[in-house]
Amino acid sequence: MHAETLSDAWAAVPAPARERLAPASTGWRNLALAGADCLRAARAAADGGREAEAARLYALAAGILLWAFGENPLHGPLATEILGVADLPLPGPARTALTAVARGWRMPDAAAGGLGLFERLASGRDVAGLADFLAKRIARDPAGLFWREKALALALYLGAAEPELRGALEGLALAGLGAPLAAVSGLLRGQAAFLRGDAQACLRELAELPAAFGPALPAARAGLALLAAGEEAAARPLLADALTAAPWQASLACVLADALSGARRELVPPPGPILVLLYTWNKAADLDATLAGLFASDLCGARVLVLDNGSTDATPRVLDAWDERAGGRLARIALPVNIGAPAARNWLAATPEARAAASLVYLDDDVDLPADWLLRLGAAQARFPGAGVAGCTVADHQAPHLLQNVAGQLVIPPDAPEDRPDLDFRSLAPNPFRLLDAHLQGPDWGLFAHVSPCASVTGCCHLFRRADLDAPAERGGGFSLALGPSQFDDFERDLRLCASGGFAAHTGHLKVRHRKRSGIASLSGDEASANALGNRYKMQAMHPRAEIAGCIRAQNARLAAHVASTLRRLDAAR
Repeated sequence: MHAETLSDAWAAVPAPARERLAPASTGWRNLALAGADCLRAARAAADGGREAEAARLYALAAGILLWAFGENPLHGPLATEILGVADLPLPGPARTALTAVARGWRMPDAAAGGLGLFERLASGRDVAGLADFLAKRIARDPAGLFWREKALALALYLGAAEPELRGALEGLALAGLGAPLAAVSGLLRGQAAFLRGDAQACLRELAELPAAFGPALPAARAGLALLAAGEEAAARPLLADALTAAPWQASLACVLADALSGARRELVPPPGPILVLLYTWNKAADLDATLAGLFASDLCGARVLVLDNGSTDATPRVLDAWDERAGGRLARIALPVNIGAPAARNWLAATPEARAAASLVYLDDDVDLPADWLLRLGAAQARFPGAGVAGCTVADHQAPHLLQNVAGQLVIPPDAPEDRPDLDFRSLAPNPFRLLDAHLQGPDWGLFAHVSPCASVTGCCHLFRRADLDAPAERGGGFSLALGPSQFDDFERDLRLCASGGFAAHTGHLKVRHRKRSGIASLSGDEASANALGNRYKMQAMHPRAEIAGCIRAQNARLAAHVASTLRRLDAAR
């Protein structure tokens, strides 16, 4: 693109693609949809005789789609779709790599029974069995990429507790790839080094990468690896080069702007007095570890209040021990029964201790906290003083490169039915809005590491001003008892905030690790799944389509203003 400024280049991206890219310029499915938006605009320009505009938009689509390919480079269906687009200006190395992946990825024959066995092993959480199964399948078909892609996905979901198995799976996925796949192999080796935290190995692998994924992705990946390693001075020129080559990359722009402004290092205590609130039920070991991290962190003078929701395990003994160790900073409430999450949140907020606090933080009882976690939340609140709640990124405890929650942005699925008064519970989606899931479409590449406005943040770790919890229910207020015993009560409260014109603030500079596993280890029991499904239905029924549409319009306008402001600051700094 030849626009004079980053702002001009962003303004020249078709509006539908901007709306997809402003919340998250990552996630291979999300990027593929943004690329499709650009292709539609290119075809319309060509049909209207605007050949130069069509060529520009085809080039833009190619850059976005090659980045999508780089986020999932063994996925044959995506490669096939990209190759099937006429008039797409793909560099020779890119076409070579795409063709090799498209030809090598073959869905197994259902009659052979491989997929069924794989799914049974996955549903049973049999990681060792899955690894053995994949090794045998790859040995039978070494040129095939389907099972190699599954092996790489399983490696991503294995954490620090299983480094040897993870390394073996990465080796299975990458060993013996032929010359046409050399660029794919190099990118995957660089990405593996990125995820290990080995920035120098990542740089070495990506430096030798041919232009199969466009010039922007390797530079961005290398710059983000250096940034994660704390080498900001070395990272900035690489990130700037990547953004010049891909000015559609709104997330990268926000990351770079925070690095240049110092926002990624800001530490601000929330207004005091501060009270940290936890509720717990039968998770004694997790609670003990959470309290250990909490009291080892910088609490800015905060006290801690724990509600024991009728636990029958060792939780009372854990709290007894922490009564002595916390030096008077811990208070507790013991209930005879489990009253559920929303009632526990409201109970805690109504205590005299909470009434006397200016800032309240809710924490889950199974998290690991960095020492500066509270100061990071305070910095996000200070950056967006109008936000009704401030939250953070939540990652898998065992594999922190897997994200569970980031800045929540509302979307309505494109296949959602129109509003119909006759829809009943059997539809399971009276109003099927959801939060954008770009962060679940691959590992964390560092593109959420910035402070931004959003519609919702996770209740795993979020900060409130006392006045925001005291607001009337229609402006946020407390948590809905209709969503007991658990699930979606934090999201639903944020929806009321959005419907009243409010918003949340998210900081990607704070990553809290959550012991509840994601991916193949996150399967819930039938009772928990049924409760979540029921609460999702109730939450959707509580907020009509017109209200959600208004929230999305306001969210998109707020994000558009945030990205535009960010790009103006970057243009001024160039």
